[in-house]
Amino acid sequence: MDKLDVLGLKAFISVAEQGSFRKAAESLNLTSTAVSRRVQKIEESLGVVLITRTTRQVTLTRLGAEFLPRAQEMLGAVEEIFSDLRNRGRYGERRITIACLATVASFHMPKILEQFAKVHPDVRVELLDVSATRILESIRNEKADFGISFVGADHYDLATDFLYSEPLVAWTARESALARRASVTWAELRDYPLIAIAKLSGTRRVVEEALEAHGIDFEFDYEVQQLHTAVSLAGGGVGVAVLPRIAADEKLSNVVAVPVEGPKVSRSIGLLRRNDRPLSPLVNQLRSMILARFRSGQS
Repeated sequence: MDKLDVLGLKAFISVAEQGSFRKAAESLNLTSTAVSRRVQKIEESLGVVLITRTTRQVTLTRLGAEFLPRAQEMLGAVEEIFSDLRNRGRYGERRITIACLATVASFHMPKILEQFAKVHPDVRVELLDVSATRILESIRNEKADFGISFVGADHYDLATDFLYSEPLVAWTARESALARRASVTWAELRDYPLIAIAKLSGTRRVVEEALEAHGIDFEFDYEVQQLHTAVSLAGGGVGVAVLPRIAADEKLSNVVAVPVEGPKVSRSIGLLRRNDRPLSPLVNQLRSMILARFRSGQS
């Protein structure tokens, strides 16, 4: 046989199991003539007779009886493969990888993932809480299905769904004089020891680009790698850290967020994905859930 005749296999197995062309036709939702033709076709392809037909009964030949269990095994394997591919096409792999800014991962994602888990409890979600640079690399190298990061000009090759914009604020120790102010300007911040995130940080880049656009020179006294380290230093009275508002919870820490003006600087956050690869239906469900939650203001 040059190629596997799945329809012929189904017809032969059904006739053998039912013991009748009529019953096989009913189970396959075909006419008896159509079933007979399919069996005949597979017999011609094999060059053997599988079924002996009489007016009263249908019986398997010796070769037909030998072939039946092997045919059942082959058909079962084919149906299992088709079912697996169909499910993977419908739901994708039962695993989703998201590359995400650490602040977004800790502040926004818990509720979203909790909601998603209620709908898909069997799906494993891997959350890569990494830098903006690593997020872009993960998306472009297909190590992540999508990412949540800054919206920027260097994302020209990615599709972007805008999520929200958040202001950068000055985090200072709760007992400091600055904590009692309603706001502070960038020019005034130069009088304080300043704490910055490393140069490769997306937040640092947002600050430097905004200040450069307004002709404001700025120097930082301390540089750290992680947001929580900057917050801790600010809370300890070491200096002032210019960070996103979601970098800390004022109710649970010893820091206070003071709005920064002249100019007001904010960072735009979006959901980034490759524009040359469609998302699987399962991944797209999570994407839609994230978009709906942010746009409704629940996150």
